[in-house]
Amino acid sequence: MRCGKNPSENKDNYVANDIPWRKRLAKKTLIIFLLCYGVYGVYSGTLYLPLGRGEFTFQGNAVYFAFAALLLGALYLLIEIIDHYDKRNNEFSYKRIKGVIKGLAALILLFTIAISAALTQAL
Repeated sequence: MRCGKNPSENKDNYVANDIPWRKRLAKKTLIIFLLCYGVYGVYSGTLYLPLGRGEFTFQGNAVYFAFAALLLGALYLLIEIIDHYDKRNNEFSYKRIKGVIKGLAALILLFTIAISAALTQAL
């Protein structure tokens, strides 16, 4: 049977996603870390972000936007875990949702870095 473009045509040869338990555990641990790190950053008013060639520290209201990006990152990982337990043939939906979350998180983070850098330069 050939694979068609319509997901309902592939019901006979569909294989659900299977993520090994070690990867699921690593993703769950990373979710907890992201949430704890973000809450600590909001509580302390400073969120440190190590980058490849340096570092960036968010302070003030920028912490809340960085925390939103961390929440979206945790949600991205959670959706991958949920997709493992969902045995229906709807991977295309999860892929689309993950793409939107990834793009939105990157947009928020880049916007926050740009605004924070501009405000730091102005002072």
